[in-house]
Amino acid sequence: MGSPEMVAIVHRAIDRERDAINVYLGLAKIVTDVKAKNVLIHLASDEVGHMTKLEKHLISVLRGKDWVIERADLVEAMSEQVSQPSILEKIDAKKLAKADTIQILKVAIDREIEANRFYLEMAGRSKKDSAKEMFLSLAKEEELHAKILRAEVDSIGLNGFWCDMQEFTMEQ
Repeated sequence: MGSPEMVAIVHRAIDRERDAINVYLGLAKIVTDVKAKNVLIHLASDEVGHMTKLEKHLISVLRGKDWVIERADLVEAMSEQVSQPSILEKIDAKKLAKADTIQILKVAIDREIEANRFYLEMAGRSKKDSAKEMFLSLAKEEELHAKILRAEVDSIGLNGFWCDMQEFTMEQ
């Protein structure tokens, strides 16, 4: 992956994190369950950390380089990235208004799974170890977010599981 392409990908990842922050804060406004609201706000805060990590990586890619990105190369790389469908497309507000807390949290879970896949793909495409390491770290964090959200769904749903551990059995 060349430098112009890496710059374009990191910009796209930053935009995705910004979208995720907005989505989580928007979902937090809709959810009535206080615990779920707090989880979503906390995840939005984590996404700010991801965005910061990506911005630092972008600066390190650009700092001290002898090369100058040719405008045509950058436009082509950005065009390729932008033309791909966003994993954080707009949520249908009408459907969301009718959704319960569990449905809203499941939307968030799906987004975390998609973000995890994106970062794993980027790690696989990265030639530099530092970029690969950063993308793998972000993928792991997104996977953890999905687990946190699943635990919250389990807790709200009272299905007998909390954090993937069975709290009670039908025999009790």
